[in-house]
Amino acid sequence: MRKLIIPFVAACALAAPTAVLACDGSHHRSAGTLGAFFSLRSGDGYHNVLFAKLSGTGSSFGDASSTASGSIVGGNDHENGHFSISLSTNWSQAQSKTFTEEDGDTVTISCAPASATSTLSNGSTSTATLTGKTCSKTAKGVTKYGFFGRSNNGVHLFLKEDASNNVRGFEFSRS
Repeated sequence: MRKLIIPFVAACALAAPTAVLACDGSHHRSAGTLGAFFSLRSGDGYHNVLFAKLSGTGSSFGDASSTASGSIVGGNDHENGHFSISLSTNWSQAQSKTFTEEDGDTVTISCAPASATSTLSNGSTSTATLTGKTCSKTAKGVTKYGFFGRSNNGVHLFLKEDASNNVRGFEFSRS
């Protein structure tokens, strides 16, 4: 359970500022849990958020340059399509924090500036250039990576990569 909670809390902490920026101070309408989170009110009407849940594989996000590709397994943007990501991380500018968990395990988290290009396709193609951070978490000798970033036109991308280079995440933007 702890393995699920720590990344979830970290993702929420990182997503909260992004969600606030995406909402521009407006209120969510309630249309179920996903509808409440992914539908935004803007002006006098409602605008939906385009959302793509991603699942695939990649080269290690721990490298200065890496890639990921796979399928769009959910959402409403390029349904049943494919994605590809190219990621560049400047690990020389990484900032690290090491702490000890309650059970005595040492955990190190490092984050570095990064940029990515994301392409979603399914008959049509959309491409976004994003800036953000790539972070690593090392615990019990296992390192996992994640990327979060946004583009100038409101596309947000969140990815996590496990120790076996399996990549999962989501991309969303206003429609």
